[in-house]
Amino acid sequence: MSYKTAAILSAVLIGGIFVLPNLIWAVFLPSLKQGLPNPIPGYERLLLDFTVFCDTWRFPFALPIIATPITIVAFTKSRPS
Repeated sequence: MSYKTAAILSAVLIGGIFVLPNLIWAVFLPSLKQGLPNPIPGYERLLLDFTVFCDTWRFPFALPIIATPITIVAFTKSRPS
C-alpha cells in the first residue's frame, strides 16, 4: 500500500462515517415523524442504530481512521538498501 492509497482509503472511510448517517436520517426521518410502526422492522432498527453510533462516535474515530492506514504504510513500506 502506498501513501496515496492510504490517503484515499482514509478519505473514503471519513466520508462514509459522516455521509452515511445523514443519508439514513434523510430516508427515515420523514417516516419517523409520521409515527413508528410497532415493532420497527429489523433492518430499520439496524440502520437507525448504525446512525446513532456514527453520530455519537464520528469525531473520536476521525483521527484513528486517518492515522491507522498511514501508520501501516510507514511500517510496511520497503526501505531502499
